[in-house]
Amino acid sequence: AVVSTQSTGAPNEKNTAFPIEKLWDGRVRSYLGDRYDAGRNVFDMDFSMKLKERASLLDFNEYATWRQTGKSYDVRDGVFDTPNRTLSSGVIRMVRGEKRLVRAYWGDVVCSPYLAHGIFSTLKSMYEVRNRINVRTASEVAEYNIMSLIHQINTGTPYTEPPKPDRFSFDAKQQKETASGATLEEVKEEEEEEEEEVARDEIDLSELNLVKPSCNVKIRLLPLGTVEQMQKKACYERFFDLIYLSSSQVHYFTPGLTTMLKDDANLLVENVKFVTPLTKEQEAAYLPKVKEMALAAKCELLGSNTETNNNFHFSFHRTENL
Repeated sequence: AVVSTQSTGAPNEKNTAFPIEKLWDGRVRSYLGDRYDAGRNVFDMDFSMKLKERASLLDFNEYATWRQTGKSYDVRDGVFDTPNRTLSSGVIRMVRGEKRLVRAYWGDVVCSPYLAHGIFSTLKSMYEVRNRINVRTASEVAEYNIMSLIHQINTGTPYTEPPKPDRFSFDAKQQKETASGATLEEVKEEEEEEEEEVARDEIDLSELNLVKPSCNVKIRLLPLGTVEQMQKKACYERFFDLIYLSSSQVHYFTPGLTTMLKDDANLLVENVKFVTPLTKEQEAAYLPKVKEMALAAKCELLGSNTETNNNFHFSFHRTENL
């Protein structure tokens, strides 16, 4: 999702309602404080000390651009002049001695959105390196991963990436054109371009050979704090096969949470290896603390589950006395 916007000159009414550029800069200034003028050096330190070793596909220029402007996944040319309003949220804050709901951008300004889909791939070519620089950027890796997921959901078959030039490629045809100077190209009239666009819009979806997903899936977005309310409702008792807790919501890992799990269920807890503000001591103390919470909730840690894993896997088996 594009976070930042690029001004097009004239004021836009849609942008004034959610001025993301101003809000993002305010968040960055608040986080960096006196280090704001040396922001790029701070970004470089966070990248080199924390992220590069753990996310080898992440490119510093991409990361620094996102930290400074909030813009990510710039995979094609275009003018990004529309803010993503889905990133707007409200927080109760003290304003002039009164509690008020302040609606702004309160999301991540440190770790980056690339961690979700842009730092790992099953395709070996994504890890190619030339001159100590990754051939593929995190944006391209994320694009491939998401396209692969959508393709497999729609068709039920593995996704094959179409051939595309990387940022180091320069084929023989390009060299020939460069050596000979200007080349002749056929210029299409506007009417022909419009006809092609209409033809693309009229594609019969039945020709795409889409298949219906094998299971019915419903996604319900709930506000924070809902977990405690759900534990009190009988309809959610022994309801879930799997529960996933992010590192910011791990405090919900309590005995009350297991009342919503089925008799034999699993629980995943996110690691904090990509949370750059944490110190090494805080990272080292995270897993032992999670283990204590799991022990209190009668959950068992599976596998090695070392600090290098992205998630910690726990199993839950209900006994008769629970």
